Amino acid sequence: MSQHRSPEFKASIVQKISSPGGPSIMQMSEKTGIHHASIRNWVKSYANTSDMKKSKEWTPEKKLQAIAHTISMNEKQLGEFLRSNGLHSSDLEQWKQDFYITQQSPGRPRLDPELVELRAKEKELSRDLKRKDKALAEMAARIILIKKSQLLFGINEEEE
Repeated sequence: MSQHRSPEFKASIVQKISSPGGPSIMQMSEKTGIHHASIRNWVKSYANTSDMKKSKEWTPEKKLQAIAHTISMNEKQLGEFLRSNGLHSSDLEQWKQDFYITQQSPGRPRLDPELVELRAKEKELSRDLKRKDKALAEMAARIILIKKSQLLFGINEEEE
């Protein structure tokens, strides 16, 4: 036999499930004795009603106003404000973090000093390797020229 629940009751169950850290549908089903499929249907129908406003509908200006308005509120006032506007405290905290991030200077992030030191050492070693490669190539060319001159002229360089 199915029981008819009031819309307020259904909305309150959906709100509990939707809250951060709230119970899952299965946990709420076990707790209330209501079949999980019914609760799932309630979530689908009540999650997008006007009573449960989404924080995504807020413009950046309204978000900033809400942050400024709630800064000096105590916990009770903050709770009333959040409920009346269909928000969660996590929404407000996320807005604050987003605001603070946008206010930071857009400069380049600082590199790890160890990384900077390793890059400088790599550059120095690379330069040294190139220099030695050039010197080795020059010596190889010189040896080849000496051998060819000995073959052509029959002269030892040491005899000169």
